Amino acid sequence: MEINEISILFVEDDEKIRTQISNFLTSKKFKNIYVAKDGEDGFLKYREYKPDIVLTDLTMPIMSGLEMSKKIKILNENTPILLITSHFEKEITEEAVDIGIDAYLFKPLTLERVEKILNKYIERILLQRKFKNEHKLLEEYKRVIDISASVTKTDTRGIITYVNDSFCKMTGYSKDEVIGKDHNIIKHPETKSKLHKEMWATISNKKVWRGRVKNLKKNRETYYEHLVIVPIVNEENIIQEYIALKQDVTELSTQKEQLKKRIEEEVEKNINLHKEREKERLLEEKFSIIGKMAAGITHEINTPLTYIKGNLELMIQDIKELDDSVKQKKYLQEDSKTLLDGVSRIASIVESMREMASQAKEKPQVTNIYSSLITALTLSHNKAKFISNITIQNKPFKLGMDKDLYTFTAPIQNQRIEQVFIIIINNALDALKLSNNFETRVLDITLRDEDEYIVVDFKDNGGGISQEMMPNIFDSFQSSKTEGGMGLGLNVAKKIVEDHGGKIVPSNHENGALFEVYLPKRLKLQNES
Repeated sequence: MEINEISILFVEDDEKIRTQISNFLTSKKFKNIYVAKDGEDGFLKYREYKPDIVLTDLTMPIMSGLEMSKKIKILNENTPILLITSHFEKEITEEAVDIGIDAYLFKPLTLERVEKILNKYIERILLQRKFKNEHKLLEEYKRVIDISASVTKTDTRGIITYVNDSFCKMTGYSKDEVIGKDHNIIKHPETKSKLHKEMWATISNKKVWRGRVKNLKKNRETYYEHLVIVPIVNEENIIQEYIALKQDVTELSTQKEQLKKRIEEEVEKNINLHKEREKERLLEEKFSIIGKMAAGITHEINTPLTYIKGNLELMIQDIKELDDSVKQKKYLQEDSKTLLDGVSRIASIVESMREMASQAKEKPQVTNIYSSLITALTLSHNKAKFISNITIQNKPFKLGMDKDLYTFTAPIQNQRIEQVFIIIINNALDALKLSNNFETRVLDITLRDEDEYIVVDFKDNGGGISQEMMPNIFDSFQSSKTEGGMGLGLNVAKKIVEDHGGKIVPSNHENGALFEVYLPKRLKLQNES
């Protein structure tokens, strides 16, 4: 027994008894021993030192033991007071009971009796201290848990009986809103019922369950918590309630989901990249084949084609000079024009194939893009005049327009860029002639200076590009023209512009297509050193 932790106040007016008991108490090695000769002196010492136990005589001068005890109990009703008396009186005993005297010692005193009674209260005080310290320690544990985790208690049916402040902060619910409610109040509809069945099966068997759960806050926002549920059993090993400790792991779970999504995106990206590379490899093989074909085609076809085209033009001139009285003149003019268009188309296809197979050797020079556009429009005029009105910089295009009316300069291979413009213009005209009528058809061409680029916009009202065609619009051998064609034009145009370090951006605008051609104002060609 740790008596050295206990202090005692001994009050006795009889000097002989006071000396005897004081010596005895000193031998027991109390922490502190305070001795008083009467009730008044004893109360003053109690108020100053606040001892753990009071041992006092009943009958004393100035202030009796009962009067002193009454004052002490007012200050601290839990202090044990042991009253020494020489006789038993009913009134005194009843008053002592009312005051709260804890025990009696009758004179003549024996040291054995004093020791026995003191030991009883010393043990009680030490137990109370131990209980108080353990209770305080438990309170500290609870405080630490409350700070670091959300805590809930439920009965065996899952009805909430207690929540701490961290739970309220995490979920947005107040204590009054959840106590008495089923714990499913925070259950997320996407949480699988299998998880809850597994959890109840575990804790019902008096085992601890751990896991991650997806739940809902009061505002219906999703959050994730790591959950530990402990069954609490009584002396008979029957479950009384469940205590759950929860940690908010929303940020960690979100990071895991984002990482998983990123990995999936990277895998998909790599798969698509592999597909693109395979596609490029196949295109390179196609271009290699076309290159070999183009060399032969250019040599074998261009000479007779030039001969045929020249003779057709002479024949058309001869037909034009026929007298109007010749009935066949009109039909001959129409048929010969159709033949010339066909020959020109063949020449265009051969030139496109040649462009795909090799790059022009023309050196880039700083050129007025507006002037190049006027040249392209002039070359396309014979086709355009029967299909659509064309405006450039919001002015109607006319043959002989001033090529230097506007200035937008960039280093380009002029003939190749003119070819790009002709391809885009011809595509727009082919789309326009399939819709509306001549009066309502429009092809608007505008130039603008945008940071590092000269941008040329080709905007028509020919119905736009279909969603199916848009992703593959620059692919070789892709064409949306109803009259047929090899589908090489836009691929060639894209290759030329990219060789210049630029880009072509197709899109739909209102009721037509928009092609934006970006040409760098200061960049070199990609294939130049």
